[in-house]
Amino acid sequence: MACIVDQVVRMTEVTRELGPGGTRNSLSDVIFSGAVGLSADLIAYLKRLESIDAPMAEIFKTNLGILQTAATEDSRKSLRPKFNASVREALNRMPTTTPADPAASANSTNPGAAASPQIPTTSPNPPVSGPRFFLSQLSVEGFRGIKNEGTPLVLKFDASSVNSVFAQNGTGKSSLYEALQYAIQGSVPRLASMQANENSDSYLANLFHSKGEATIKLTLAPDDGTANVEIEVKRSASGQRTVTSATNHPDPNGLLKSLDQDFTLLDYSTFTRFIEDTALNRGRSFSSLLGLSDYANFRRMIKTVENTQTFRSDFAIAEAEGSKRHHQQGVQGSFDRFSRFYTEVTGQEITDVSKSGEWGPDLVHSLRGVPLLHDALEGKALAVVDFTQLRDEVLKAEGGPDRKRLEALLDQRVLLAAVEAQDSAAEQSGKDLSVAIVDHEALVSSTKGEHLHRLNTAADQFLQSETTWDPHVCPLCNSSLEDPIAQTVASSLAGFKQVDDGRKALREKVLESSFLRRLTKLEGLSALRLSEDQEQAVALRTAAIAGTITLESVTNARDRLTVLESRLTSKVSEVDRSIADLEKKIPPSLVSLTAQISAAKSAQSALQDYITSTTELQSVTTTLSLYERWKSFIGQALSVFSLAESELSNRTLLGLRTEYQQMFAEVMSAGDIVPELARPGTDEHMTVELSSFHGKQNVSARALLSESYRNALAISVFLSAAAGHTKAPRFIVLDDATSSFDSGHQFHLMEQIRTRFQYPARPDGLQFIMFSHDVALEKYFDRLDAEPGWNHQKLQGWPPMTPVTAHGQNPDRLRAEAERFLLAGQTQEGSGLIRQYLEFVLQQIIKKVQVPVPLDLAVNDHSKMVSSCLDAIVYAVKIHEAANQIVLTAQQIGDLKTRHAPSIIANWVSHYGTSGASSFSPAALIGVLNAIDAMRRCFQYDSNGTGDWRFYKSLTKR
Repeated sequence: MACIVDQVVRMTEVTRELGPGGTRNSLSDVIFSGAVGLSADLIAYLKRLESIDAPMAEIFKTNLGILQTAATEDSRKSLRPKFNASVREALNRMPTTTPADPAASANSTNPGAAASPQIPTTSPNPPVSGPRFFLSQLSVEGFRGIKNEGTPLVLKFDASSVNSVFAQNGTGKSSLYEALQYAIQGSVPRLASMQANENSDSYLANLFHSKGEATIKLTLAPDDGTANVEIEVKRSASGQRTVTSATNHPDPNGLLKSLDQDFTLLDYSTFTRFIEDTALNRGRSFSSLLGLSDYANFRRMIKTVENTQTFRSDFAIAEAEGSKRHHQQGVQGSFDRFSRFYTEVTGQEITDVSKSGEWGPDLVHSLRGVPLLHDALEGKALAVVDFTQLRDEVLKAEGGPDRKRLEALLDQRVLLAAVEAQDSAAEQSGKDLSVAIVDHEALVSSTKGEHLHRLNTAADQFLQSETTWDPHVCPLCNSSLEDPIAQTVASSLAGFKQVDDGRKALREKVLESSFLRRLTKLEGLSALRLSEDQEQAVALRTAAIAGTITLESVTNARDRLTVLESRLTSKVSEVDRSIADLEKKIPPSLVSLTAQISAAKSAQSALQDYITSTTELQSVTTTLSLYERWKSFIGQALSVFSLAESELSNRTLLGLRTEYQQMFAEVMSAGDIVPELARPGTDEHMTVELSSFHGKQNVSARALLSESYRNALAISVFLSAAAGHTKAPRFIVLDDATSSFDSGHQFHLMEQIRTRFQYPARPDGLQFIMFSHDVALEKYFDRLDAEPGWNHQKLQGWPPMTPVTAHGQNPDRLRAEAERFLLAGQTQEGSGLIRQYLEFVLQQIIKKVQVPVPLDLAVNDHSKMVSSCLDAIVYAVKIHEAANQIVLTAQQIGDLKTRHAPSIIANWVSHYGTSGASSFSPAALIGVLNAIDAMRRCFQYDSNGTGDWRFYKSLTKR
């Protein structure tokens, strides 16, 4: 059979001529259309496999559905045995005349196949048919930190604008992002990663919501202009998750699942993990972002069933090889016995095994030469000769019970002769097994048990997912470690793998041992069996297969074999003595004839054994050949698919390269640093390098770039890849994506999003929704909010017990909620909302009348933000008053300077700055609310005398 490389080369040559224009340049051009999805590409791929081995390709195609939905490593491992069992059954049904050379069968059809099975027409994640969706509204009540009982927090998003949401720490931003995770992904990853005994699910609903229910509503706007789709995700107090649609969408849960793409919800850790991860994990996780997850999953599916170790286990190769050796020994042993009896009867030796069809007639011919037996053998083949009849003829001629006794003893002697010679190899094999078990038990003891195995496996999974974990801190007890935890875990797991490999090797060693074969053979002789005996061979074989064999069981079996060997020696001596005594009593001529008949009968049995063993040997040899043929085929199938998928992946990466390199250069102002992503081989590894770094070529991005540069690279790659998608979501949610950036780079990134990727600046672009707690970035958002193409909102509230509101909703809801709490005597809840309301009003005044503020206001201590804003306002009024350039009335100036500002400072600001606000009575705090309203009125005028109060344009102009 041709090697894999030759097959791939041959396949490439065959497929070059299949494309339009007569030529295509790569295997992936032929296998993958790149436009219709995996289902259509899969049909083309299977047709290519038929040129390698058509019958094997038919079996592969027939059983493909078993594994095609296995999208995770665990599901592939769980479904693999079922797939291999079905393949094994199909191989065992194949006609034994099927040619072993695939080239001979490339154009043949499977005689047992009635019709070609249908390939599924949809892949696990089919390309979207129909509109894509913008996110136009998000409503949350009772989820995580957002209580909002009876008044859900509602955020409205504009499809044609960049949507920014600012929230100070502790005001509900993370809860909003996690609400989207729960709605779209079905869980909150941060909670799902917690230990089982921490009951993370119990923290999904807000702890202070009276009903214990969480409700998340998404309004999705199709990009084809059809009616909006409303979906409600509710988690009941009992923990049940339900998905419904008020607009009667036929499959709301399926629509949410279609929104779950790798680019839909992106946070800071996603970008960090992309750069810091291993090349293999990076390549695997990035396949989905490239739009190749279906192909990557299919590739891993083939690799799962191609694995040599699991192949040998699922197809019981060791047992089949042991069976083959057993039948080989059976053929040789039966032939040796038959040859001896053949010579004894005919006086000739066998010199040509190809003439086995003549052996039986030769034996019958020799016996027919005896007149006494001639008539009884007339016209009969050896297989149907009745040797009892022949012995009766001899008895008639000689008579007496001694003849029957002699015949019985001669038959028994033949059976004993087959196993008479003691097998020294079997004895040594038994000793070797004992040594192997002692070594294995010592190895098992050194690993300290299965509980430690599970703990190390869990630790390995944790370290794979938490790439930023301190390697010198134990994740279980937080104690300091001298050696890296990953090194310790890997060493421990290697020990457990050694135990597992040793267990499998021990099983094969026992099943294939000459010791077990010898014990089985002797225990099968009834002449050696006593009523009180307990057979050991079957129990030993069962324990070996189950992996529970012990030194004690082998020792008992060895003792049993020693006893049986001793009995065999004694029994042979006993039978030989009895035969000798009887032969002295019976006439010599008849004794010789009786021996000849007995030899002929033994030859008949030996020849039948030879035929049976030969047939079984041919059968198991054919089966092993088919299994190896399948293994070779599936290896070639993996090689062909891997080559094509790698070409497709690299071509996709090449298509993204210009955009992510340009974006990175513009965000970081780093034209002399050029990043490069690549999959250098046919495996799944993806490298991140710098093709140019200040004149140096092809160096490591991970080693040389700072954190902000690494994250900028990851963001550039993710957004460039997402822009090329045609999947269901047409929006991206970014959560604190710029945490490692300084202000300048943050602004550059925002401009790239606004001008390069946002719809409609880019006609096929995306809708961006950005959550941030960065105060400096919020100033940028606030400035852009007045411009077309930007929609900015700010969260206000005091979660988890008080409502969260968003500017974009009515900001005066903060005041109303604060007053409601204060009237109910809930001072602590109300005071938090007053702080939010006061800060909003102060910033509103600063923005509306253009009050200058110091540059460091945005980065000042947050607890002093209110006093800093108030100082800036009062100082600006004093300056303009002194210059006699102020639009405020004398009454407004006086009220501001002598009443409202001092009242707010005395009754609130000084205490809030020292965390003493909770000592106020509800009445005093309601007074603060009134003072805030009155202070705002100092910067407004009644435009028409009817109570239409408007802000002055500035401190100098109405």
